[in-house]
Amino acid sequence: MKTAIEVILKLKASGFDAYLVGGAVRDFLLGENPKDFDVATSAEPVQVKEIFKRTVDTGIQHGTVLVLMNGSGVEVTTFRTEGNYTDNRRPDSVEFVRSLEEDLKRRDFTINAMAMTEDLELVDLFGGQKDLEQKLIKAVGQPDERFQEDALRMLRAIRFSGQLNFSIEEQTLAAITNNAALIQTIAVERIKIELDKILSNQHAKRSIAYLNQSGLTDYLPSGGLFRTDWKNFKPTGDPLSGWLYALWWNKKEVPALAGFKLSNEEKKTLGKALEAAAIEEWNQWTFYRFTLRQLELAAALTGRGDDPARQKSGLPIQTQSDLAVDGRDLMDWSGKKAGPWLKELLEEIERTVIFNELENKKENIKEWFLSEFNGNE
Repeated sequence: MKTAIEVILKLKASGFDAYLVGGAVRDFLLGENPKDFDVATSAEPVQVKEIFKRTVDTGIQHGTVLVLMNGSGVEVTTFRTEGNYTDNRRPDSVEFVRSLEEDLKRRDFTINAMAMTEDLELVDLFGGQKDLEQKLIKAVGQPDERFQEDALRMLRAIRFSGQLNFSIEEQTLAAITNNAALIQTIAVERIKIELDKILSNQHAKRSIAYLNQSGLTDYLPSGGLFRTDWKNFKPTGDPLSGWLYALWWNKKEVPALAGFKLSNEEKKTLGKALEAAAIEEWNQWTFYRFTLRQLELAAALTGRGDDPARQKSGLPIQTQSDLAVDGRDLMDWSGKKAGPWLKELLEEIERTVIFNELENKKENIKEWFLSEFNGNE
């Protein structure tokens, strides 16, 4: 906050209007520590770059410059109005203006359309403070217009309902229902980002209920997966816990989420978590075979009382590379060349060590190996 105020003061000292805007104002009024700071100003990008020594052109075509100061960054955006949204996502053009009111009325929700001076005096033109007090997500102006301008705002409204544990105002929710089909015009990558945030929220079930009530699920890839019963879902802060829940309760495998373009790492993690969740009794080998994230996802899904972090940290080794021997040792001791036998024996050694039946010392493993190897010849 201190750096953002310093940015405002420097802009004002140069003869421009400047205010703290957006989520930082909302979070401040909620008694939380804002993480990101945005400043709106009457100065145009070229003028902002002249005032501050260190800047980055993060979105200069739309009036945004990142000001670097005191080891942090503050986004500074020129007051602007926006042209038509022919793609239901981004304005075809922007026009810089001198009016804070013109700038604020283009924003999505009243709780995000407030501004604050350097003295922390509130500028609230659309009743955002009242909606904060009433815990309401309400569109600025006509909700149909806001969602037709940017269809992603519909998912943002639903995400905020869980993030803040707020209700969506009646007309705003009706507009989401009326415009739900427009979500198909949004890139699936951006949709997934919002859904990840929804599934990470402590009150994710509230957001998912709105997702279904509004009909947005009907226009999402594999949207039917969200129409399952979420009463047993316990958010963990990891978005994959929600995707995993949707798969598990619909008896689906990872390919059912293909439309969301998950990363290879996400797909692997979900697949292994499903595999771990299907194991009835977990033992040392289970804790060894799966990563901590895979185990924690599976444990949260099935309600197991296991403590994967404690169980995993207590294992004698964490990976095969922790073994005191490797394949070359086995070949030297046996006189045999590499082959399928090598992988099988290394895994058998891993198992024996994991179950504390063999100490992870080279001499101990050699003695065990020679006994086993000769006995199986």
